[in-house]
Amino acid sequence: MLALLISFSVLGASSAHADILFEGYSKILSGEQHIGYVISRYEFDAKKKQFISTYFLKTGKGPTEITESLKAYADAELGPISYEYTTLAGKESKTIDAKFKAGNLSAVVKHNGKIQRIEKKVPKGTFLSTFLVYLMLKSKEGLKSETNYEYQAIAEEDAAIYKGQALVGKEETFNGFKVFKILNTFKDIKFLSYVNERGEVLGTNAMGQGITTELVGTPSEATTGLPYSPTLLKTLFGSVPEGQANVVVRSAKLKEAESKAPAPSKQMGVPQGQGIILKAQPEKADSKGH
Repeated sequence: MLALLISFSVLGASSAHADILFEGYSKILSGEQHIGYVISRYEFDAKKKQFISTYFLKTGKGPTEITESLKAYADAELGPISYEYTTLAGKESKTIDAKFKAGNLSAVVKHNGKIQRIEKKVPKGTFLSTFLVYLMLKSKEGLKSETNYEYQAIAEEDAAIYKGQALVGKEETFNGFKVFKILNTFKDIKFLSYVNERGEVLGTNAMGQGITTELVGTPSEATTGLPYSPTLLKTLFGSVPEGQANVVVRSAKLKEAESKAPAPSKQMGVPQGQGIILKAQPEKADSKGH
């Protein structure tokens, strides 16, 4: 369930040519304590007309260490195609390999060495929960204040279908950025997400659990002092994500460019005072008609 909270906050060679819609590193906090990180990437493959969601989550160390990952695919209308989910917590392990065809879900679940097969009908309009923000963006109302979005989605961590509700509040400021505060209820759990108009999640708050996430500008801000495997990330994402495709990084680069820009002067090629029009000049009479 923690993965869902983070992914709402959120490849292999097959997506090498996909356009990255969002990619970023978020730190996970328990109160004021930095306990983990999540790396999230959303892409759209124009050739295959597929959306792709990939994330990697890590919390704790040693016996408390938890690892989760997801690779999910949806069509251009965000209908589910397939996903692979894995989680490892101490000695507990679970993998789900799910595929969708003709309105049916077929999944193989491996839990601590035991195999379970799931076959079920998927009601029309059901989607993978990782794509919720994009469903809201594509909806008739779009992502705007004072809207109520009711939905039915698949929780990737158990391949089950649940009803949910997302209430979009008024625009406010989160870490200096304009966002919509969204109260989401899913699997009887409530959490807040702070999402900008592009659908980028800048932070989340698992209400009542004291767990929050915050999108940061550099990978080191999220991962320092925690287990980190570039090899594992390359296997999941195809390369180690740089985390550069998000509003936090764009804003930092803009501020840096502005701070380095030289002040206007004669050396810039335009003498001071020239090239500035103070007011419109009347057209000369003898110039009319020529």
